[in-house]
Amino acid sequence: LFSRLAAAVRAVRSGDEPDGIVGAFHSAEQKVVFDRLTAVMSLLEGHADVVMDEVGPRAIPTVRFIRAAFQQRRAAGTSGWEGLLRRVLGMDLKARQYAQGAAFVRAVLADGGMARLNPVWEAPEHLPTRAEIEDPSLWLARR
Repeated sequence: LFSRLAAAVRAVRSGDEPDGIVGAFHSAEQKVVFDRLTAVMSLLEGHADVVMDEVGPRAIPTVRFIRAAFQQRRAAGTSGWEGLLRRVLGMDLKARQYAQGAAFVRAVLADGGMARLNPVWEAPEHLPTRAEIEDPSLWLARR
């Protein structure tokens, strides 16, 4: 067990395992499910971020303060030993989901506006994969 744990920590530290220790111990089947859930959560969280940025300031005048607090919290502990510990434990996954999801939504919107994004909600097979969240051009080419 110790050798597997040490190998998992090395994989996370080198960047070969982006999902922390938990990801290093996933079976092939668990990895498929985890990636699917990560993609859907990234889409939802990213969409919420984009909507908050676009609509928030008009609807809630203090939203810029809320956004600044979110950004500060997401950036906390991303370097040094604390950053490594957060990566090893997978605690950075949520912040990455928000950032990648928002980048995906913005890329799709830039490609064709809301009409280009709306099909994502129409059927399960329209949802992006984790690879498509990380590279929106893949989803745009598929849709």
